[in-house]
Amino acid sequence: MGREKKDVGAAGEKIASAYLRKMGYRILESNFRTPFGEIDIIARHKETVVFVEVKCRATSSLGPPYLSITKVKQARIIKNAVFYLKRHRILNADWRIDIVSVKLNYYGELESVELIENAVEDNYI
Repeated sequence: MGREKKDVGAAGEKIASAYLRKMGYRILESNFRTPFGEIDIIARHKETVVFVEVKCRATSSLGPPYLSITKVKQARIIKNAVFYLKRHRILNADWRIDIVSVKLNYYGELESVELIENAVEDNYI
């Protein structure tokens, strides 16, 4: 992954964390690594454990950021979430997967943030 892409991703995750806090989420962990990949943000919203995939784009020519999440990526996100739940012995917890879609303009300034709750389970994508 190129440095510029990493910078955009890091900026997106920082923006997403701040946005989620503003929306009443409590951030538990960031960039949690599993044998299958990484979970961008793990949070609690009310009584629910929320696994958040952050997608950030600095161009609109490719469409909304969340469109880059394929069925394969969705399956990996679910696998990562179940790994976390098993590791923390909270398999009976209520949980869901949200997506935060962050769009930056040409200058790297925030253009929009969109929270899609239950995105994977609801087949939003």
